[in-house]
Amino acid sequence: MAKVRYPAVAGSFYPSGQALIGMLEEFLGDLGEEGSERRITAGVAPHAGYVFSGYTASRIYKAIFEDGLPETFVILGPNHTGMGSPIAVYPSGKWRTPLGDVDVDSEMARAISRLSGIADLDETAHTYEHSIEVQLPFIQYLAKKAGKDVKIVPITLGIQDEEVAEDLGKAIFEAGGELGRDVVVIASTDFMHYGPMYGYIPFRARADELPHRIKEWDFRVIRRILDFDVRGMFRELKEMNHTMCGPGGVGTAIVYSRLAGAVEAELLHYTTSFEVSRSTDAVVGYASIVMRK
Repeated sequence: MAKVRYPAVAGSFYPSGQALIGMLEEFLGDLGEEGSERRITAGVAPHAGYVFSGYTASRIYKAIFEDGLPETFVILGPNHTGMGSPIAVYPSGKWRTPLGDVDVDSEMARAISRLSGIADLDETAHTYEHSIEVQLPFIQYLAKKAGKDVKIVPITLGIQDEEVAEDLGKAIFEAGGELGRDVVVIASTDFMHYGPMYGYIPFRARADELPHRIKEWDFRVIRRILDFDVRGMFRELKEMNHTMCGPGGVGTAIVYSRLAGAVEAELLHYTTSFEVSRSTDAVVGYASIVMRK
């Protein structure tokens, strides 16, 4: 019997019952027909609670659906828990959400681990991590709408730097080529984490000015991503002491996309949690970005 990774944040980050389908239908109410171009190589999506970032995340999945679903989504998320291997590729089995099960592409997982100089096959890092799990209902909803089976390769990153991005981006590209896989890479990340709850207040601003100031800081990083500039992205993060939580995954998506022939990147949507919460104690920036051939 295949091993099942059970949901850790259903009922908190996203609804656990029928309300989940209603929320996804609301987010994706403007969904067009499934396409077949397959120009998209990678996307960046947030991983907060759906009430805060679900619509922003939906924009990348709408774009992928209308471009054509791949065989396999390689999903990279930061390791918030500190558990398991620093670079952990989930090896095999199924991931469960309230929408059912999705299979892990075990061949692709093994190939990435083998071709990478740093990644391990490890389940432990994924046990309670939410950054990948929250992406799955979008993928499952759209796969069902298309009548297709898609697979996933979940990878958590406890180390996030340029070297990790170069290694993993190359390993994913080579693994896909070796196996003949049609792949889209998803980099799961939130952007600036501002406020006393995060212990990070790099500037002071009135409540009505705060989202704009956070957007200014985030866009310094986003501009580098849109230019496929991994080194520049990490340089900006260091110079700003920026609190983006998943730069390693974004760097990996950029490296993979360059190798896969991507020539353009587009910001699809940006918002902050302040738009919903109106709280200045903890404000987070969210962006969805697509990379295309």
